[in-house]
Amino acid sequence: LVFFNNNTLIVLMELFWWVHFLLLFSFFYIIPRSKHLHLVFAPFNVYWHSMKPKGALLPVDLDREKEQTCGVKTVEDFTWKQLFDAFSCVKCGRCHGRCPSEQSGEFLKPKRINGRLRTYMEENGSLVLRNRSRKTVMSGQTSTVEIGNTEEIVKTDEMVNIDVIATTSEKVAGGMFHYDFIWSCTTCGGCNEACPVAIDHISKIIDMRRNIVSEKVNIPVEIKQVFEGIENCGNPYGKARQDIEYTWAQELKIPTLSEKPDAEYLFFVGCQATFDESARKAAVAFARILQSSGIDFAILGEKEWCCGETVRRMGNELLFQKTVIKNIASLDVLGVKKIVTTCPHCFNTLKNEYPQFGGYYEVIPHSVLLADLLRKGVLETIPEYSKGRLKTEEGPYKNVTYHDPCYLSHFNGFYSEPREILSVVPGLNLVEMPRTKEKSFCCGAGGGRFWTKAKPENPISRNRVQEALVTGADLIITSCPYCNTTLKEETQQRERDKDIITIDIAEFLESYLVTQTDLPDTLKQKTSI
Repeated sequence: LVFFNNNTLIVLMELFWWVHFLLLFSFFYIIPRSKHLHLVFAPFNVYWHSMKPKGALLPVDLDREKEQTCGVKTVEDFTWKQLFDAFSCVKCGRCHGRCPSEQSGEFLKPKRINGRLRTYMEENGSLVLRNRSRKTVMSGQTSTVEIGNTEEIVKTDEMVNIDVIATTSEKVAGGMFHYDFIWSCTTCGGCNEACPVAIDHISKIIDMRRNIVSEKVNIPVEIKQVFEGIENCGNPYGKARQDIEYTWAQELKIPTLSEKPDAEYLFFVGCQATFDESARKAAVAFARILQSSGIDFAILGEKEWCCGETVRRMGNELLFQKTVIKNIASLDVLGVKKIVTTCPHCFNTLKNEYPQFGGYYEVIPHSVLLADLLRKGVLETIPEYSKGRLKTEEGPYKNVTYHDPCYLSHFNGFYSEPREILSVVPGLNLVEMPRTKEKSFCCGAGGGRFWTKAKPENPISRNRVQEALVTGADLIITSCPYCNTTLKEETQQRERDKDIITIDIAEFLESYLVTQTDLPDTLKQKTSI
């Protein structure tokens, strides 16, 4: 600088200032036209992320929709936040790394949802805005709408159909996204949890399903059967009410709420435990522990109706809301305040979604209640359990692994409680799978996929079982009837030569608390010392 005089320095200062100024403001031109647009949108997207519980889907105003079509048919039907997501996407692929469908070579690719929506909006944004404004014309209203280059006064007796007054955009389900793409989702929540900018992928997929179901086209046969079963019989199996088996409850002398209306807890058994043998064993074990712990509880018995979780994840919002309203009316008449359940899907729906319709209850998953009983030392003081397996020096199982159910872990944050239960068993070695806790991998049964398992194979459950086998464990423990049944069937089908058992955590805990003669048949041989 000693070689320049003052005038030259002043000129250079102004020159560099303007260069800096132009370079800085050039980003306002470059960023909107590049893949780095998320730098502008992402902070706002995080700020505007939903504060609702993770496991709760937003309800549809069926009165406004006149109980006709709902969900997303065209891009215009997405909410502003769902479209904002598309421009906030970093395209980092973290959602792909956590998506069980994508990781198992199936159709679903979460990142493509935002990518395709953004591309469409960049090419047809003006059309989307015009069509969205036209959809505000309601029944019996007089509104001014733009048609072509003119404005016209429109008065209708019903919702004005956008197909009549505007050029429609591309159909989302079956057009922009293949049906298999939409139905492959397990709704596990891994993609949402992995996203660094708070993008909600699941709501978009559910809204696409809602439109498919409300239009009554391209619905898989297995899903239709589930809808019919719940609507007509109150359970996805379609079993008549008189065929419901509750002899196990009668043998344990468990009262119904009609017989004991002042019971502190309602044990909501759930459809799986009612009709599936594996899930029923878990319910029986849990009920026996509750009885021995002095917990005051009752069940609904034949009056229990499906909570509706399955149909909502499948997109049948109308049937879900009818089911919820029916159940809330029944529960309120019975004066229910506290509910315990062995199914995380029931737990999540009763806890996080029933309040949307006025059903407010204290809902507790069974693994959390069991951990609390152990933490308080209640189980150790039970006389008939004092000589059980929990007190032995050496447990019959050396290596076990635990599978985190998505609706217990990802959506509701219960990771430590099941592991607390396993930690009290002497000589037990818990070997975690490669993907566990916050990064756990789905079993492949969620989002209604459990009911479409008539297909040749479920690559997601196959991958999860393979991860369990890698640990060298001889026992897979979980806290969900769907996970339990799915993983059990997969191990039996593909690993017939492996001496491995899948079991619910309540049944596992009871096998250590009771004497050998009370052990389930599937465990007697395994636990003999």
